[in-house]
Amino acid sequence: MRVKSALWTISFAVLASFPAFAGKDNDTLIWATATEMDTPDLYYGNQREALITAYAQCDSLLYRDPKTNEYLPLLATSWRWLDDTTLEMELRRGVKFHDGTDFDAQDVADTLNHLAAPDSDMKIRVVVDWIKNVEVVDTHKIRIHTKGPTPAAFEYLSGTSPIYPSGHYQKAPEVPGADGKTRRDWGAVLPVCTGPYKIESYQPGQSLTLVKNPDYFEGSPKGKPTIGKIVYRTIKDTETQVAELVTGGVDWIWGVPPENADMLNTMPNITVVSAPTMRMSFLALDAAGRTGKNPLTDVRVRRAIAHAIDREAIAKNLVGEGAAVQKSLCVPIQFGCETDVVQYEYNPEKAKQLLAEAGYPNGFTVQFYAYRDRPYSEAVINYLRAVGINAELQFLQWRALRPLIVDNKTPIAHLTFGSNGMLDASASTGHYFQFSPDDYARDEEVRDWLAKAEKTMDPAVRKELYSKALKKIADQAYYLPLFIYGRTYAFTSDLDYPLTDDEMAHFYMAKWK
Repeated sequence: MRVKSALWTISFAVLASFPAFAGKDNDTLIWATATEMDTPDLYYGNQREALITAYAQCDSLLYRDPKTNEYLPLLATSWRWLDDTTLEMELRRGVKFHDGTDFDAQDVADTLNHLAAPDSDMKIRVVVDWIKNVEVVDTHKIRIHTKGPTPAAFEYLSGTSPIYPSGHYQKAPEVPGADGKTRRDWGAVLPVCTGPYKIESYQPGQSLTLVKNPDYFEGSPKGKPTIGKIVYRTIKDTETQVAELVTGGVDWIWGVPPENADMLNTMPNITVVSAPTMRMSFLALDAAGRTGKNPLTDVRVRRAIAHAIDREAIAKNLVGEGAAVQKSLCVPIQFGCETDVVQYEYNPEKAKQLLAEAGYPNGFTVQFYAYRDRPYSEAVINYLRAVGINAELQFLQWRALRPLIVDNKTPIAHLTFGSNGMLDASASTGHYFQFSPDDYARDEEVRDWLAKAEKTMDPAVRKELYSKALKKIADQAYYLPLFIYGRTYAFTSDLDYPLTDDEMAHFYMAKWK
């Protein structure tokens, strides 16, 4: 594909406003995505970009090796279960936070106890909902008391649970809430961590700059960082991202469309690679009637929607290499992910028949909400319109969409979820089927099966419970899985970048050639 002249015009205009300090010569890795990062605190912003920067600047108690999936000591050096609900952990000594303060047990307790509190407003609650409280035993020993047996505890404590210094969230400002009362804006406090990189500057919605932590402790499984500076930039237009990569304004981009990937593959200074991910794309359908009486409460309508969409065509032709039709609301590599569930083949005539049986022979109009990858949402909408469903697109930034979901105002939402990189089905099922604000189904039987699965230590019993729950979710079409993302990455050939299938972009492992 030929790069259009207009693209170059856009690119040079952008470069003029943002000097290009990218590349090996400046020891600065600049990466860009279309996403506006609401906050770099992953506890209060569930964007993948926040998770990536958290991995680079923060440490959790454990570290799961992205290549072997082995749990390794990080801020915790050893651990043991005292009983089914008490996990004791020895903590690493001699570690300092980026502000120079010493890391100890009180920091762990204060961080996790704050997040586990019901009013913490933490976004992905499955990460901490299993914690009853954290007890300080001595300066470098803690005990985590759980609400019950928690087979996925190590998964929750690795990668997705950074530790902050005591008093960190006390700095959160008070802001007016939607109800007229004030609330604490926890996500407004910039993370202070112990990791390989630390924050130099942050401009909300525009950029985040990390610099190498020269005092990062010896013996970390992450290794010592080598690249001096990592800069995240928001560039909303894909064509502009591509042009800046070609002209040296950025070093790394992802989600490259097939036609752009083909063009970039012809350039000797650019590396293009593709890999599967753990990110799934799906439709949340208001089966429970959260938005009031609507057609989606009828299972026939939900099944009609499932039959109306050619998911294979979207995955192959739009998403590109590495993408695949998603069979269930989980990722196959996750423990407990049942994929032998009912599948809805592309059959528009069947969709029309089901709509007629449900009392909508001429279709209906519905608000359709989305926040990322607009071309994919538009493709879904076109398929729905072909069977008579007039889906009116409301494309918003996540910060605007999230309150609408919580307030039960989104009958259909096109969402994505990467499970925070966790290799356990509870990451998605626990988030979407536990009567949280994100639960569009509100099925008590499904909820109870999943709750039991999360508390059962027997792997066979857990698998059976997840299987039952996921089969019913599919049969009732509570949510419609669309595809699992494949990611095409393009980056400067000067960069030695370790590609993994967890969609984490482990920049702390990258180095210049």
